[in-house]
Amino acid sequence: MKGADAMEDRRITILKDEKVGKAVNNLAAPAIVGMLVMAIYNFVDTVFVSWYDPLATSATQVVLPVMLIASAIGLSLGIGSASYISRLLGMKDKSRAEKVVMTAFITGIILGLISTLLNYLFMEGIFGFFGANPGNMQMTLDYGKYILLGYTFMILNMIMNNVLRSEGSARYQMIAMVTGSVLNIILDPIFIFGLNMGVAGAAIATTLSNMVSFIILISMFLNKKTMLKMHIKNFSPEWALYREILVIGLPTLFKQLLFSFSMKLLNTAAGDLGGNDLLGTISIVIKIISVPSYIVFGYGQGFQPVAGYNYGADNPKRVMDSFKYTLKITTLVMVITAFILSVFGFAVIKIFQTTDIMAEYAIKALRYNSIGLVFLGFINTVTVFFQALGKGFKALLMSIARQGLFFIPIILIIPGIIGIDGVMVSQSLADVLSLLLAGLLVIPYLKTSNIEALFQKTH
Repeated sequence: MKGADAMEDRRITILKDEKVGKAVNNLAAPAIVGMLVMAIYNFVDTVFVSWYDPLATSATQVVLPVMLIASAIGLSLGIGSASYISRLLGMKDKSRAEKVVMTAFITGIILGLISTLLNYLFMEGIFGFFGANPGNMQMTLDYGKYILLGYTFMILNMIMNNVLRSEGSARYQMIAMVTGSVLNIILDPIFIFGLNMGVAGAAIATTLSNMVSFIILISMFLNKKTMLKMHIKNFSPEWALYREILVIGLPTLFKQLLFSFSMKLLNTAAGDLGGNDLLGTISIVIKIISVPSYIVFGYGQGFQPVAGYNYGADNPKRVMDSFKYTLKITTLVMVITAFILSVFGFAVIKIFQTTDIMAEYAIKALRYNSIGLVFLGFINTVTVFFQALGKGFKALLMSIARQGLFFIPIILIIPGIIGIDGVMVSQSLADVLSLLLAGLLVIPYLKTSNIEALFQKTH
């Protein structure tokens, strides 16, 4: 127990006393490594699929919004729980925090099983709604039916990843994510080409890898390597607990559901204007830009427990110092990335097997999306800032802005005016508007001469 207590004390010391830059880096590094490996897996997975059949990438793009629904459930429970747990640990209420863990976990199992059943019952209609067409429906079904088998594991992995991050155990999160992603990369060519299973093989590799990640994560809790323990007796489905999870979880739920719906609209616009060539191109570009984007999201995961703990511990200066540090580092990363993709994007595209028209679309789409990447660090850091502080309305507004409030009307209007270019530039236009909104919401926190007074007023 002494070793466990020392580890717990070390985690709290990082959150409370370590220099903010070092604290954020320590907690972000495992998350960044884990998420980068996952992003690289997604990238490599799409590369293998494109080598099998360039137009098969259109099938993976159709299934993406369905997978985002699992993300909506898992992240809403996970991020909502993580925010509440960080504040509870700041208030020294570990017992309540352990009830949050178990309640979120059991709820995730229930919702995952229900979602899987509904998806299987209405599979073809659902994929048709999200953009499948006669030219890629069979490939979409071959891929999607195996992805859906891992639905519950995706949800539970997201919950446990966020719980580990909230208690400062990001290293365990990294181990599970890296192991699952590396396994996926190894299994992809075996199933796709070695066993000649095509896109179905890619989906089976993904589901098996999610299962392995789940086993690793659950073993961390059951073997008592974590600060917070999982006991079935702590399952406490009371409204007061769910309310605290949902005040932050609901914005995430809406954000991910809007993201799913926006991908449906994007798929529809791409399919209508450019067919499966453009639909497949969108899949490739999303996988490319996800690699640098996950660095930003990883820094957000390091920033959230520092901000949440110190807000709960009534240390507003440390909250703001960690916010400003995260803002600077993520913006710098995105500026460098945007430049590289704008200038050398053609070299990245050559890794994939594409048709000639897909290559032409992809180079242009990368340049358009690089504009929005410059602003992503600011947008994400402000969003996480309000999540960590439990500011439900502001967190909701920022969560739905980029993929809902701005992107949806843009993707509905702009392609109809300027055609295929409108499909490719829509995300960057939404990012510019999201940047303006983030600035307006966060200005009071940056400009006040008495930040302690502002926190006392809103705590």
